[in-house]
Amino acid sequence: MLNPWIVFIFSAALIIWAGTTLTKNADLISEKTGLGAAWAGALLLPLATSLPEVVTSWRSAVIGAPDLALGNVFGSNMFNVAIIALVDLISPGPPVLRQVKTGHILTAGLSIAVTSFVALAIILPPSLTFLGVGLEGWFILFFYLSGSRLLMRYERRFPVLKTDLPSSHLKDKTLTQGILGFVLAGGVIVFAGSQLADAGKVIAQETGLGETLVGSLLIAVTTSLPELATTLTAARLGLFDMAIGNIFGANFLNLFIIFLSDLFYQPGPILKNVSFNHLLNSQISIFLMSLAVISLIYRSRKTVVGLGLDSLAIIITYLAAFVLLFTLGASS
Repeated sequence: MLNPWIVFIFSAALIIWAGTTLTKNADLISEKTGLGAAWAGALLLPLATSLPEVVTSWRSAVIGAPDLALGNVFGSNMFNVAIIALVDLISPGPPVLRQVKTGHILTAGLSIAVTSFVALAIILPPSLTFLGVGLEGWFILFFYLSGSRLLMRYERRFPVLKTDLPSSHLKDKTLTQGILGFVLAGGVIVFAGSQLADAGKVIAQETGLGETLVGSLLIAVTTSLPELATTLTAARLGLFDMAIGNIFGANFLNLFIIFLSDLFYQPGPILKNVSFNHLLNSQISIFLMSLAVISLIYRSRKTVVGLGLDSLAIIITYLAAFVLLFTLGASS
């Protein structure tokens, strides 16, 4: 068998390429079909950028690595919020969260609520199961579908996400090319994501780092790179609402992945078979999103070395969490 680190690095490179390609083709499909801001921004773009998380967590569940699956979800959500600091760093003018609409609070609030429920579900005793999925998994599905409907209704009433990128780079492309490119990139992600999960499990065992730590840091950062590329591209074009909307939209979609993982995890409800160390990950994720919500409401003007105070707090929290996970030796 190939060295797991080589497999991991090669798979990560494929995911970076395919994730970026997937996002570009999602933009092309949106442009050529005229789907509109609400549908494309709230569903298509987050789906494109979150597909690596979907595949990796699915594969982790299939191979019996529940901590890898859940660590990938929480770790990706933490990293996604940390991207706000990078957006702030490259954006001119006042702090970026002061420049966007407060409607993003709705998506962030939904993500915080579902994350809190997941943490509670980890603590509570085993529940009933239906079709192999625990009752808490079906609640997550219900929360996601209800939340998505709420977001779509809100978007129609108060447009928040500007998703129309300058389309000059799309003039020579056809809808067929966009669909084929989307499917091809998706296929590459399915392959690379599966390899990434397999390699991650071996690395966790051989290094003694544990699935929780490997999933929350190594795999989570890798699978979140498409969000990073898309968000920074939108920010450079001045589409700050699209950038921030993609972050919170991806976080909300990532939580739905827990239900999908539960479907394919054979030993039983996945949240009843994970390490309690995920409670730390969940609380850090909630804290980071709460910092962003506070900033969206307060809208501070102050900056330090080009960063808003909110972004500075976010990046310090993320780095502190990184150190804390290693210090505690988080393991499954």
